[in-house]
Amino acid sequence: MYTVLYRKYRPRFFADVIGQQAVTDTLRNELKTNRIAHAYLFTGSRGTGKTTCSKILAKAVNCLDPQDGDPCGKCEVCRGIDDGSIMDVVEIDAASNNGVDDVRTLREEAGFTPANTRYRVYIIDEVHMLSIGAFNALLKTLEEPAPHVIFILATTEVHKLPATILSRCQRFDFHRIAPEDIAERLSLVCEQEGVTIEHNAALLLAGIADGAMRDALSLLDRCISVAEDKIDEDTVRRVAGLADNSSIFHLTDCILESDCAEAVNTVGALYKESKDMARLCEELVHHFRNIMLVKSVKNARDMIVMSASDFDRLTVQADKTDLRFILSTISALLSAHEKMLRGADRRIEMEMTLVGIIMTGKNDALPENLEKRLTMLERAVEQLTEMPESIKQVPKPRESTGYSPPINRPSKENMEQLRAEAVPMPEWPEIIEDIKKYSKTVGAGFDGSRAYVSGKYVLVDSSNDICFELLRKPAQRDRMRASIKRITGKEYKLGRYSYPDEKKTDDALSELMSELKSAGVPVDDKNNTNQ
Repeated sequence: MYTVLYRKYRPRFFADVIGQQAVTDTLRNELKTNRIAHAYLFTGSRGTGKTTCSKILAKAVNCLDPQDGDPCGKCEVCRGIDDGSIMDVVEIDAASNNGVDDVRTLREEAGFTPANTRYRVYIIDEVHMLSIGAFNALLKTLEEPAPHVIFILATTEVHKLPATILSRCQRFDFHRIAPEDIAERLSLVCEQEGVTIEHNAALLLAGIADGAMRDALSLLDRCISVAEDKIDEDTVRRVAGLADNSSIFHLTDCILESDCAEAVNTVGALYKESKDMARLCEELVHHFRNIMLVKSVKNARDMIVMSASDFDRLTVQADKTDLRFILSTISALLSAHEKMLRGADRRIEMEMTLVGIIMTGKNDALPENLEKRLTMLERAVEQLTEMPESIKQVPKPRESTGYSPPINRPSKENMEQLRAEAVPMPEWPEIIEDIKKYSKTVGAGFDGSRAYVSGKYVLVDSSNDICFELLRKPAQRDRMRASIKRITGKEYKLGRYSYPDEKKTDDALSELMSELKSAGVPVDDKNNTNQ
């Protein structure tokens, strides 16, 4: 009977385990110094070597002729554990044996001395699947096991284990294996199998496996069945159901160049070739993630697995867009992928998402952003149409404290042009809320104020002199500019809005005093001076 590659090439010694050197070195040192723990916990993502290391450890603690912390692989114990004839090493699937009675049976068996080995070893796979009652039944045995018993617990979801179990085990974390290490191992396996594999194809297999050696070997097994003697990138893409690499770049160009028709036609062509739309969506997410890395990380090349020519093309695409659009696109694609998995028509969802990203513009790719902008515009309209309400919220003017140094403001000759081009800033209420996150007092100083955008300036207008006192401080101006950039994504200079007639401020204040008097609020006329 044919043996699949991931079983045929499963490591038999710690030295053969790929990408987990910290774990294997520690285990070998413990075995060499005879510092063997009674309970081990191996945790990590799938296909990273947890079960493999469990079996090697079970052989190493019982080997009749250990070699530098590794099992010899030749003695009767090692051979008996490999072929399953020795019953003192027990593998238990916790997914199907997760009840209290199963653990009680295990406890009873653990009391018997081993028949052919030094230690009776229990390997409990997917231990997080045990019930609460089963965990409680296992606690005492884990804390004070018989001297001839070793427990090895393996799990992909360590967060589901009770703290009482975690504290009784020696924990080892298995990390995702680097793509280069997986590609090197695949090349070695192909050499043993008499098959030629291109380096780019091995890297593509490693990327699809996402750090899992078992997944990579399983996919390689299918590629060998298709290609027989030579495996290239096209073979891997056909077997994995991936779109052609050029199609992903072409779709991305359609998005960046706002070409809806070509994007929809490309999706249709891929659909006719039986490409899975959910998988296509995943590939686009990973592609835009790579573009994001190019835009935001200095040495992105080390983090992206692809050929040099593809990386150069990726860099060109990254230069055509901005980080905000990239993040919006990734979010839109992830949302579409989630809907596809819930049962939506995958082709229609893919087409709708691409058209939506293109038509709504680079800064508004998500419906959430449109809703957010509409909310800000509504706030701005309310402020402009309900001026008396906003005036009532302005703090009471205080007495002048004398001369204050001028803040950043445009020159007089430029102010007329800036005033003519000024438009209300709809994001201003949100900017004030952002300021209040780091200082409610500073944010309160801007309550009731208004802002206008004119060219590269944000012009602040307020009857309350407190906000201008704050803006005269360099540190506060920097924080204000940071808040503006965080909300709008743009950098502006700050200035004070001045009216054509300098007496307008006095008139506005007089109107405020009159309105307060008519509302029955006591007012001190002595303080009615221009601040």
